[in-house]
Amino acid sequence: MPAHINEIFNSIQGEGPYAGMRQVFVRFEKCQLHCSYCDTPQTREISCSCRIETHAGSGEFIFAQTPLYRQEVADFIRKLWTSSTKHVSLTGGEPLLHADFIKTLDLEYPLYLETNSGCPEKARELKDIIAIASCDIKLPEHDCTDHYSQLLKNELETISILNETAKTFVKVIIMPETTKQSLSFAIEGVKSIDDNIPFILQPVTSDKKVPSSLLFELMDFAGEKLKDVRAIGQTHKMMNLL
Repeated sequence: MPAHINEIFNSIQGEGPYAGMRQVFVRFEKCQLHCSYCDTPQTREISCSCRIETHAGSGEFIFAQTPLYRQEVADFIRKLWTSSTKHVSLTGGEPLLHADFIKTLDLEYPLYLETNSGCPEKARELKDIIAIASCDIKLPEHDCTDHYSQLLKNELETISILNETAKTFVKVIIMPETTKQSLSFAIEGVKSIDDNIPFILQPVTSDKKVPSSLLFELMDFAGEKLKDVRAIGQTHKMMNLL
């Protein structure tokens, strides 16, 4: 069973509590959402080629026709693995849309899932093979769907499923217009699952900066209900990395 993949490369994780760790990134194509801040819009649709780094950290790529088969992807991952690499990051797009393919990957490396959390039935299929789960919760101002209430319900179900077996954390993109009211949906939802789940506020990377005063205010607001609240920006952007 082949899958449509946009790129495979080795870089440094730039988001969340595992920022700074070396990973092989497998970026899948297709996403069911349309977030206003999306930094990989090219992955929303299917393309006919995948770029693959020639060797780890080189920033040089070759191109292969897609879709790619399980053994091809596994071989590319092994070629890009290094002594300091820690995980295979399944990202996108939305990797859970490719759960059937991911289940067939026979890898000796830990899997790090980066998901928008909108597909709980697919999360249930993969929960026993995921080591670390980075789970997004979208906010109303992200303008990612016309059915926000259903998306939020799905996100919380996905987080609950993955939290049973994987090291799970939640990431929320903070925009200049984010308010306590809009963030409260995410806070209350995570609290209802497990108030120990790390809750990461990630200021959006854009020309419109999130004021530090707003970030501090939202951190304290979340900290009233959750035990592990952090603010972490996109560090790979700061380092000019993939």
